[in-house]
Amino acid sequence: MDALPTLSSPGLRLAATLAAAGFGAIWGSFLNVCIARIPRGMSVVRPASHCFACKGRVSARDNIPILSYFLLRGRCRHCGAKFSPRYALVEAVAAALSALIFWTFVVDAPGEPLGIRAARFATYFTFAAVLIVLSFIDLDTKRLPDIITLPAIGVFFLAGFAIHEVPWSERVLGAAAGYLLVRLVGDGYYYATGREGLGLGDGKLLAIMGALFGWKAIPAIVLLASLTGILVSVPVLVLRQRRAAVAQPAAPPSNASESLQAGQPPALSASIRKAEVPFGPFLAASALAYLFLGKLAWAMLMRMLTGE
Repeated sequence: MDALPTLSSPGLRLAATLAAAGFGAIWGSFLNVCIARIPRGMSVVRPASHCFACKGRVSARDNIPILSYFLLRGRCRHCGAKFSPRYALVEAVAAALSALIFWTFVVDAPGEPLGIRAARFATYFTFAAVLIVLSFIDLDTKRLPDIITLPAIGVFFLAGFAIHEVPWSERVLGAAAGYLLVRLVGDGYYYATGREGLGLGDGKLLAIMGALFGWKAIPAIVLLASLTGILVSVPVLVLRQRRAAVAQPAAPPSNASESLQAGQPPALSASIRKAEVPFGPFLAASALAYLFLGKLAWAMLMRMLTGE
């Protein structure tokens, strides 16, 4: 018997999913606190939410997820300082992921016991929340703090026992393979070039994913993250180089100048080849894709490798 028979009604399914979105948006507000404070070494509990410019406390009416940002036009009520649109973005992303996870693993899984569905929602939403925080911190600082990554490996490995998705042995191998893969690539790149490539933080992030999804997830996540990283990063870096060349026409790099005169995108310069691009957000996005399309991704990868 379905443990949640009341959700058989389309209206109630929609209402429950919208409630899950609201739940995610509320937690998204806390994720913003983590993103802003953890890199600074601050507590995420005290003091209460406040403006970093004037230290004025953010009242409850000004702390409504997503809505308050637009009502205040992205500014502090006290001093008028601008708030980054990232605050609303993080809350919206958390809301969307919460709704999608709820629909996929609770509403659209009627054959599973209520306890299993609840555990999957709690585990996967927490996983998504950790990925959001780490992604934005990585974008800001190009670092993935150990205070999040190291405990998360153990937490999500243990959570795997509650959701009954992947055997524990595969999750142990996944955690080890995720870290060692990045360690080998990063060390090899460093010894070959004398410069750091992938950071160990990326290995710990991949270990979190392996601890939850198992070793089979690692190739699919890395492959997808690498492809999206190239497709997104290279055009962005080339555009930055082109804008820099236009802004400083007196002494542009020769290859950029020639390309601009020809109306073509400039070639990759040494500065672009040496540019640091955080890989964590691409790993996070790929892990979320795997969460919803894992079985399909594994099947496609196997077909690619075997040629069938």
